[in-house]
Amino acid sequence: MATEHINGNGPEDPMDTSAAVTHSEHFQTLLEAGLPQKVAEKLDEIYIAGLVSHSDLDDRAIEALKEFNEEGALQVLLQFKDSDLSHVQNKSAFLCGVMKTYRQREKQGTKVSDTNKGPDEAKIKALLERTGYTLDVTTGQRKYGGPPPESAHSGTQPTIGTEIFVGKIPRDLFEDELIPLFEKAGPIWDLRLMMDPLSGLNRGYAFVTFCTKEAAQQAVKLCNNNEIRPGKHIGVCISVANNRLFVGSIPKSKTKDQIVEEFAKVTEGLNDVILYHQPDDKKKNRGFCFLEYEDHKTAAQARRRLMSGKVKVWGNVVTVEWADPIEDPDPEVMAKVKVLFVRNLATTVSEEILEKAFSQFGKLERVKKLKDYAFIHFEERDGAVKALADLNGKDLEGEHIEIVFAKPPDQKRKERKAQRQASEQHVD
Repeated sequence: MATEHINGNGPEDPMDTSAAVTHSEHFQTLLEAGLPQKVAEKLDEIYIAGLVSHSDLDDRAIEALKEFNEEGALQVLLQFKDSDLSHVQNKSAFLCGVMKTYRQREKQGTKVSDTNKGPDEAKIKALLERTGYTLDVTTGQRKYGGPPPESAHSGTQPTIGTEIFVGKIPRDLFEDELIPLFEKAGPIWDLRLMMDPLSGLNRGYAFVTFCTKEAAQQAVKLCNNNEIRPGKHIGVCISVANNRLFVGSIPKSKTKDQIVEEFAKVTEGLNDVILYHQPDDKKKNRGFCFLEYEDHKTAAQARRRLMSGKVKVWGNVVTVEWADPIEDPDPEVMAKVKVLFVRNLATTVSEEILEKAFSQFGKLERVKKLKDYAFIHFEERDGAVKALADLNGKDLEGEHIEIVFAKPPDQKRKERKAQRQASEQHVD
């Protein structure tokens, strides 16, 4: 009889407790939250395995899980359990991302691939140990650094002009191949590799922020068209993270302070308002303005809110578009510019008056006035430099004029547009 029991051939022993189910202290809480028995048990298994703790998941994640039927919820938890969570800092948001991806797969009729297409974790671990950087993984992106360790950079967060856009990245390529290439240009603040949750591959592009503008410019020179793998060349350019909106249908009688006050009520992160006055009446604006926000993300959020049709400004729905981003031209190109841009001109200022004022600094090729601004073309840059230094801010026909070097014609508008669209995908 004993032999039968040992071999498993005898009747079931009522005292056998090897199959007893063990639950964590949070299992009852999951049931009380409204999760089905099997779903609560599966999530509790993940707790017991130590992959995630109950405190890691907020109410939003539990409520979202309740919206699935039992089979769907179990599939979601299985995917969550099989995911590499070692670099996931916000596990609750990650679970919500898995749920969103599952729904997208359901709509498209696609299944999760069993093939492991992720990075070589041994190489990623070695990279992080060598550099001291952190890695935060979500379903939509992999963020390396931000901020970097103090050994790499102890200053403040970099400003505009320090970020590059990297395109044409092989879809199965990760930080272990990207970082060694870009760190040659200078200290990296962060690298954000955009991910496609449906495929588990990257989306083919990334954003790298450097600690200085010089390093970002060096990265473009070193890495643009670099053959990162045999026959695979990446494209690199300075990223234009637009933080400025063009807003029309503004009452012409409103002052800058009134516009700031009004838009600060309905949007967050507003830094400044750029307003232009009518040439013949400085008390009136031209019916439009530019809203400048803290960063691209807050600008994108403001754009969505203002375009929703639910927000009215002074009782009216305004028109909103992305403004053409302001980017710093290549310093080497700007060093050769011989054209001045002059603004805030009075209506009485003619091209003849401008020619007389500027020609004393050097020979002019031509002068072109348009409304309350003008372009002054010098034959030699030296004349433009002297005119800028002497006349900027001076009074001309009753107005204090503003002078800057004119930026060269933009030959990369289409490239910038495509880049902005890619940027908006990971923000919006």
